[in-house]
Amino acid sequence: MIKINKIFRKVQRGGNMAIMFFLGGLVTGCFLSVGIKKISRMVAYKKNSEKYINILDSKTRNIIVILISGLLFLISFLQIGINVIFIKALVLNSILIVVSFIDLEHQIIPNKIIIFTLVFGIFFSFVDDVSFMSAVVGMIFGGGVLLLLALVPGVMGGGDIKLMFVLGIFLGAKGVLFALFLAFAIASIISILLMLFKIKKRRDYIPFGPFLALGSFIVFNFF
Repeated sequence: MIKINKIFRKVQRGGNMAIMFFLGGLVTGCFLSVGIKKISRMVAYKKNSEKYINILDSKTRNIIVILISGLLFLISFLQIGINVIFIKALVLNSILIVVSFIDLEHQIIPNKIIIFTLVFGIFFSFVDDVSFMSAVVGMIFGGGVLLLLALVPGVMGGGDIKLMFVLGIFLGAKGVLFALFLAFAIASIISILLMLFKIKKRRDYIPFGPFLALGSFIVFNFF
């Protein structure tokens, strides 16, 4: 409740700047929706072209991407302000949105997105408050924890391991562990609700990438 009140006060003080970054997020969301469509098309053609036809013409998906992008950009501005970390947040937000929707649609996180994230993570490790050593340890912790869980068959996918490995460079050692904790906690709650409402069955697969993205966003912007 305190956090929400702070955000509302910042919106009032920020005024035009807050509106500008929200609109900027909406515009960015338009580009992200196009990128998601193109990436999804490539993934679907490799797996099943019919799936691409059924999924990617969804206007609802595009609207959701645009609105989420605007909201995340606004939150990052209100929490961080205008500096190098804010620029890093905008890049991270965009990556997390793309990863989430691709994983939701195809249960896969393409290697090209992983490489893209790694390149930008390395760049920002030299210009922000996360030390290079903390970034390296964050990568080891992020990928290592999920790699251990992957030893249990069917628990964790390779894309999730690689995603958290590269996100570790953005979050640092402490941040990546907290992000993992939040991801598992939120995933557990959502999974229970989906089963209670009979939307998913116990053995149904639920993509974990969006939960990793949500946990990373919360940690980066609020901790």
